[in-house]
Amino acid sequence: RSSDLQSMPTVRHQKGKKVPPLNDLVGKHLPSFGPYFAEREKVIANYKAKINPADEFEPEKHRPAYQPAKPIEKIKDVLGLALPHIGAYGDLDNTQQAVALIDEEMCINCGKCYMTCNDSGYQAITFDSERHLPRVTDDCTGCTLCVSVCPIIDCIKMVPRTTPYEPRRGIPLGAA
Repeated sequence: RSSDLQSMPTVRHQKGKKVPPLNDLVGKHLPSFGPYFAEREKVIANYKAKINPADEFEPEKHRPAYQPAKPIEKIKDVLGLALPHIGAYGDLDNTQQAVALIDEEMCINCGKCYMTCNDSGYQAITFDSERHLPRVTDDCTGCTLCVSVCPIIDCIKMVPRTTPYEPRRGIPLGAA
């Protein structure tokens, strides 16, 4: 990583442990609760029996200290660098939009993203009542509220929107 102050991507995990490739093993996503939990545990146990746990589920033995590729800037060197990028709303490129993408294997089914989006956002996340897995709908505006409340780092990522966003804001103009 460079000194652009960005973190490296997090290894896929759930509660601190690496995520076994359940989608490849079962062919579907299995939630971590109810009748699915028993099936999930059985699949994971069979997977672990076939692998060497020391290779797959142990943390690195030695983590070297971070050595930046170039010197980290001082505050006085970066102060004001964003000022040339501040402009009017009309100057924004509205075609560059992002939406949330939830990694179902990393999700612990807590529902925080759903509650936050429903209460403070755009009601763009639905929650499967049977499997308790969140799903992002086309109503997502890319506000990142769900990312900020998710307890699992990198479980929710923002990815470029593939379809144009058509806001639905009540009564259309000229309809009165």
